[in-house]
Amino acid sequence: MANIQVQVLLAVLDTAHSASLAQVLMQAGATVSLVQVRSAEHLLEHLRDRVPNLLVLELDQDGSLLEKVRARHPYLPIVVALFRPTEKITFSISRLGAEDVWALPLDSGSMVERAQGVLDRLPVPVPAIAEQHGGDSSTAGTTVAPVIEDGEEVDPSIPLLPPPAMVGANPRMADIRKTVEKVAGTDVTVLIRGESGVGKEVIARLLFEYSRRRQKPFIKVNCAAIPHDLLESELFGYEAGAFTGAMRDKPGKFELANHGTLFLDEIAEMHPMLQAKLLHVLQDGTFSRLGAKRDMAVDVRVVCATNKLLEERVREGLFREDLLYRINVVTIFLPPLRERRDEIPVLTDYLLRKYAIQYGRPLRRFSPDAAERMTQYDWPGNIRELENLCKRFVIVGSETQILRELSSHRNGRATAPAVVSALEPPMAGSLGTMDDDKNPDNSDLSLLEVGRRAAWEAERRAIQHMLEATHWNRREASRRLQVSYKALLNKLKQMQLEEEAARELGTEVPQENPSTH
Repeated sequence: MANIQVQVLLAVLDTAHSASLAQVLMQAGATVSLVQVRSAEHLLEHLRDRVPNLLVLELDQDGSLLEKVRARHPYLPIVVALFRPTEKITFSISRLGAEDVWALPLDSGSMVERAQGVLDRLPVPVPAIAEQHGGDSSTAGTTVAPVIEDGEEVDPSIPLLPPPAMVGANPRMADIRKTVEKVAGTDVTVLIRGESGVGKEVIARLLFEYSRRRQKPFIKVNCAAIPHDLLESELFGYEAGAFTGAMRDKPGKFELANHGTLFLDEIAEMHPMLQAKLLHVLQDGTFSRLGAKRDMAVDVRVVCATNKLLEERVREGLFREDLLYRINVVTIFLPPLRERRDEIPVLTDYLLRKYAIQYGRPLRRFSPDAAERMTQYDWPGNIRELENLCKRFVIVGSETQILRELSSHRNGRATAPAVVSALEPPMAGSLGTMDDDKNPDNSDLSLLEVGRRAAWEAERRAIQHMLEATHWNRREASRRLQVSYKALLNKLKQMQLEEEAARELGTEVPQENPSTH
């Protein structure tokens, strides 16, 4: 964990050894917080508020406390401090995944180097969510100007960990976290789906950090940002003389990620010819560099992400069906920010704090009115859009400009003041019936909003009924509805009808029935 201040929670049963433990950890370069453990529930409650980079836990000869902590936090690095540990208890503790076992009382002369070794082995914290969307990560571990918050200095050396909302505060995100924890320890290929800017790379990095490969490389390749002719050499490398200008051997991303994780972002943009070679690697674990005469074997865990509907691209001949089956072993659907509005205040606070530290500006928060408008806004650009807005607010310091931006966009689209499309998604709330008894919040809606909701729901039901009547043949449905095929696909994406049908059926997105073409 070079260049990053490690946050250590020192949990002791008796304060008699707390001073020596804290001194060793601070001399090794960590920031230490202390808690005296009254019970397992007390410690777990403490960890619920903030999870440290490392837990140093004092135990008696009974390891039940460690078992309870490990059950709740399976991936938290833990060092156990034990008074005169026996070989039997040391073995038992090691089986529970302890980083090290320290004997009490400590020999401080030899323990500082040992503690430093533990800190150096710790996985780097999951990169901040804003950095996953193009933020500048160069400030990590550097000295920056202190930030004033309510008259107090906020220590900028404390690393900004990912917002807790990204790992489970929202119920849907909590389900995603459970899925990540279940599959992270395996080597199965994972496909992460979601709109642009929702944090797909954050989930990919969580999979990496929770895996057995976390000490190995994590390599990201954006398939949409690299031309097809260059992407093959970027992924698989080339030999000297393979083509004009290839003056020396170059390893590809698969080689660089050997024993680690390769994250293929925007996988839907990969050319079909290159998809065949990728399928071969996923099946056999072997490939050849461009111009090479022999195959090369690698051990790489592949995680893919896309904001496109791959099933549709398969039908259009743009994506191989066998590759889809291969990468779709486990699918994680990441919901857009508008479907997890309860995370907006947490993410906003985090982003304001991040950029206040980065730019050396005072930490200012949005007024209650602005915060409410931000919660109601639909964020078509998702977290990336929220990040840019917070960055502008920190730099410019004008809330008026922010409110003007939110007012001039309705559900992510610029609208003239007197013209509102009846076919836009409702701004907030249920899409169901307008009955006030079932939807009490409708009592405060304007007549315009009530009309928009009714039109949206009527259109949604018409599309759903037509899809069912045509056995989910989208082209036939678009013909009968007298709308363009592309317009229908856009509506399906907005209304999330395919995902809803898949959840109800417990299957993948419904396929078109070719017999009705």
